[in-house]
Amino acid sequence: MADAKLVARANEVIDRLFALNEAMESADAFCAYLKELNARDVLVKQYLVNPSDVGARHAFSIRWVHAGILRAAIGTITACLDPEDSRRGNRASVGQIIQLLKDKTLVDYFASAGQGSTVALQQAREGYEALLKDDLFDRAKRLRNDVIAHNLIPDTPTPKVHYEDVYDLRDAAERIVTDLFAACVRDSPNCLALRAGTDEQAKLFWDTYERGTVNAPRAARPL
Repeated sequence: MADAKLVARANEVIDRLFALNEAMESADAFCAYLKELNARDVLVKQYLVNPSDVGARHAFSIRWVHAGILRAAIGTITACLDPEDSRRGNRASVGQIIQLLKDKTLVDYFASAGQGSTVALQQAREGYEALLKDDLFDRAKRLRNDVIAHNLIPDTPTPKVHYEDVYDLRDAAERIVTDLFAACVRDSPNCLALRAGTDEQAKLFWDTYERGTVNAPRAARPL
């Protein structure tokens, strides 16, 4: 039977995993709403690039919503991928969890309890190490630090991050989180199950908005 201190350390990992899953659910939602909006020419091109008389009233609203979702997506995904905080140790991030799982006693406990996979843990470690060296992660982290988490005048220009970069980084984070779940609880994170539903909700949201603006010009015309 495991001693109480070991169980407490295991619970610290599980608590962080569940919090990380919730953050990934948010990241999936932000990406879904962003991708669905960008796919709608009538909202993005007509209203944001070349607003018409009908669309002018909505152009700024869509622009700020678009910017807010993009900032939320980048901020959430990079927070999920943050390295450990060695001083406080309170992050529910991939880096913090992997640091906690350097404790072999803890890894053996998950494996012996029949709920953990050492193979999945090694995959998570290798995936995270590779991502930390990837230009994709470096650019996203710089953008987060320069203009989202802070408002800086950097010594060197903040690198560009494209929409596909955001989606690719989300996918990379989700693969690592999935491996960490398999390493500790032999289950899949709930964010995977919710993803299809989130895509449908994003479509419904922008369908509703589009019907209320583009397809109802008299309601959208400035007073």
